[in-house]
Amino acid sequence: MVNSFRSRLLLMFASLAGGVLLISLIAVWLATSNQSERTIERELEVSERVLGELLRARSAQLLQAAEVLTNDFGFREAVASGDEETIVSALINHGERIGTELMVLQSPAGDPIAATHDVTLLPARDELVEMDKSAGLVLVDDTIYQLVTVPVKAPDLIAWATLGFAVDDELSALMQQLTNANISFIDVQRAEVFASSLPVIEQQALSALPGNLNALKRWLTEQEMAAHLVSLQNSDLAFSTDDDLYILLTTDRAAAAAEFLLLRRQYIGIGVVTLVVALLLAGLTARRINQPLARLNDAAEALRSGDYSEPVELNRTDEFGQLGRAFDSMRQAISEREQHIVYQVEHDLLTGLPNRASFQRRLNHSLKEGRGGVLGVLNVIRFREINDRLGQRIGDQILQLVGKRLENNIDDAWWLGRLAGDEFVLLSDGKDLQSFELLLERLKPLLEQRWMLGASHYLLDFRVGYLEYPDHGEDVDTLVRRAQICSTLAKQKKEFARAYESGMDETYMRRLQILKALPEAVSKNDLQLHFQPKLDCQHGTVIGAEALVRWRHDELGVVRPDEFIPLAEQTGEINRITRWVCAAALDQLQLWHEQGHSLVMAINLSALDLQWDELGDYLAGLLKARGLPPGRVTLEVTESAVMADPEQAIARLGQLRAAGMRISIDDYGTGYSSLAQLKRLPVDELKLDRSFITELSANRADQTIVRSTLALAHEMNLATVAEGVEDESAWQVLRQLGCETMQGFYFSRPLAAVEFDKWLHNYEVPHTKELK
Repeated sequence: MVNSFRSRLLLMFASLAGGVLLISLIAVWLATSNQSERTIERELEVSERVLGELLRARSAQLLQAAEVLTNDFGFREAVASGDEETIVSALINHGERIGTELMVLQSPAGDPIAATHDVTLLPARDELVEMDKSAGLVLVDDTIYQLVTVPVKAPDLIAWATLGFAVDDELSALMQQLTNANISFIDVQRAEVFASSLPVIEQQALSALPGNLNALKRWLTEQEMAAHLVSLQNSDLAFSTDDDLYILLTTDRAAAAAEFLLLRRQYIGIGVVTLVVALLLAGLTARRINQPLARLNDAAEALRSGDYSEPVELNRTDEFGQLGRAFDSMRQAISEREQHIVYQVEHDLLTGLPNRASFQRRLNHSLKEGRGGVLGVLNVIRFREINDRLGQRIGDQILQLVGKRLENNIDDAWWLGRLAGDEFVLLSDGKDLQSFELLLERLKPLLEQRWMLGASHYLLDFRVGYLEYPDHGEDVDTLVRRAQICSTLAKQKKEFARAYESGMDETYMRRLQILKALPEAVSKNDLQLHFQPKLDCQHGTVIGAEALVRWRHDELGVVRPDEFIPLAEQTGEINRITRWVCAAALDQLQLWHEQGHSLVMAINLSALDLQWDELGDYLAGLLKARGLPPGRVTLEVTESAVMADPEQAIARLGQLRAAGMRISIDDYGTGYSSLAQLKRLPVDELKLDRSFITELSANRADQTIVRSTLALAHEMNLATVAEGVEDESAWQVLRQLGCETMQGFYFSRPLAAVEFDKWLHNYEVPHTKELK
C-alpha cells in the first residue's frame, strides 16, 4: 500500500496517464489484431480464387494442345486403321512438344489402344470425359496429373485421347509467385506431400505428421501459419475422384502482421514517452510539496529502526515546524520507554535477573560462535509446597532472596538468570566441569543456610544438574532438557548435584515415544492380556486368574505396564485402556466358563478409574451381555489409588461391591492407608505385596508382618491373597499361616490365553509332604 503523499501524487499522475494509454493500447491492439486476421483471411481467399483461375487456364491450354493432336489427319488415319506404331509415334512426338507426361488412347468401348501409364490407375472413362468441364486432378503412381480427355472423330467417334501434365514442386512454386501463398498438394490420410512450394524442411515435417486433420491443424498452429485446406472432391478449384486429396494454401502470420506489429510498437513508444514526461512533471510537483513531510518520514523510519539519537529539526515557523518540534518531543519519550521495555523483555520482573529469553539468546550466540562452556540448572525442591502452604506472595519473596544470594556470591565469569518458576540457570563460556564443581562447593553451604523473611526463617533444599556444551548438545532445548534430567535424577538420588552422562536422556526419549504411540495402542489392537493363575493356598488347585495388560510395539518393543500405565493416567488414555481390559478379560472368562472352568477373574483398576462415574454401569453391562455372575469378578485397587481421594473411592467401591463384584486391596502394606481407613473401605480381600513374600521362608521379619496381616484380615472377615510366590517353601509358610489364595512364578508366569489354556490342561497339583 502506498502511504506517502509524494508517492500517491506520483501514482495518481501515472495512473491517469497510464490508464489512458493502456485503454488506447488495448483498443489499438484489438483493432490491429482483428484487422490482421481479416487481412490474412482475405489474402488466402484471393489466393484460392487466383489458384482456381490458374488451374482452369492451364486446363484450357492443355485442352487446346489435346485438340491439336486429335485434329491431326495423320493421327486420325492411324487410329482409324489401327496402325499402332504410327499412333505411338504420334503420341510421343506430340507429348514432347507440349510437355505432357501422361497420354492414353482408348476405344469408344474403353479398351486401351496406347498408353504411357496403366489405364486401371485412371478414373472411369465417363469421369475422364466429365473432367473436360473443369481442371481435373488425378493421383497416378504417386504423382498428381492435370488431365483432359477429348474425342477422336473420323468423322464418327473412333477413340478417346487423355493427356495429363504433372503437378510438381516447380508448378507449385510458379503458382506461389502468382497467388502470393504457398501451395501444397497433399494426401491428408497418408500424410504425403505430392507437390509443394514450401521449403524442403517444412515439407518433411508435413510428411511426418500423423494421418489426420487434427494433427495438421496443430502443426499449422505451431508453425504460426494461416491456412485454407481445400478438398478437391468438393471444390470449385479442380475436379478429383480422390477423397483424401487436398490443396493446402498457407501464409506466414508473422509476415502478414508485420505492418500491424510495427504500428503497435510505434504506439507503445509514444505511450512510454508520454508516461515518462507525465511522471517527471508529477515528480517535480510532488518534490516541492513533499520536502518537509519527507524529512519527518525519515525521522519516523529512524525511530522505527531503533535509532533515537538524531533530533528532528525542520527550521520552519509554519505548521510543519510545529509538527517537527512535537515529533522531536515524542522521539525523546519513546527512547526512554523503549529502554525500560527492553529491560523488562530481557529480565525477570520478580528477581531482576536475566530471563529465559535472554538466556536462550546468550547460549545460542555462544553455540553459533563455537564457544564451549558449562551450563547448570539449579532447582528449588518442593517449592510448590511452599507456595501452597505459605501463599504465592511468600514464595515470590523467597525466590527474590535466592536470586539475590546467588547474584552476590558468584563472580563475573558466570552468567546467572532465572529460567522459569523455581529454576535458576548458571552459564559460563570457557569453563569446564571442574570449575563448575568448585563453584558448587562454595555455593552449597550458602544455600543450606536459613532464609530469613521478616521474623520467620526457612530451610530450602536445592538440586543442580549440569553439563558441558557443545559436547552434550548443540541446541538450547537439548542442553536445558538434559540439565533438567540431571537435576531430577539428583533429586531421586538425594544428591546435591549430578553431571550429565551420555545416555541419561534415553529414558526421557522413550517416554516421549510411548506418549506419542499410546493413543493408537487400543485402536491398532497392540494391547494383549496375559493371565497369571491364582491357586487355593491350602489345596493347590486353580481357582482363578489375574488379567495383566501387555503392550508390544513395533518400534518400542515390549512396553512394561509400569512404563505406560502412569503415562496413560497423565494423558487421560487410562479410561480407554480400562474399557478394553475389562471387555477382553470378561470375554476370556466367558470362554472359560463355557469350557467348564469355573474360574474367578481379577482385574486391576487405577486411581482415575475410581473417578469414572459410569464405571459400575459399564461393568454391569459387560457382565450381563456375557451372562457372567458378578461374584466371579474381583476388582483390584492399590492403597495409593484409594488414598488419592478416600471419600470418592469409598463411594465408588461401595457401588461396585453392591453390584455383586468383589473388591481387593492390591499391594497391601506398601501404601500409607491407616487402619481407620481400612475399616471404612468396602473390601472383600487383602492382597499382600510381593516384597513380603519373596524371602518369606528365610526372613523372620517378613513372616511376622505376614502373620499379623493375615490375622488382621481374618478378624475383619477379609480373604487374603499372596503374590510373588517363587518357591515351595514360601507356599508352605503361607499355608501354615492360613493364607487362602496365592499366585507367583513358582506356579506360572503370566501367560497369553492360548498358553494359559495349555498350562491349565496340563497342570497337576504338586504332591508335597504337607499336602500328603
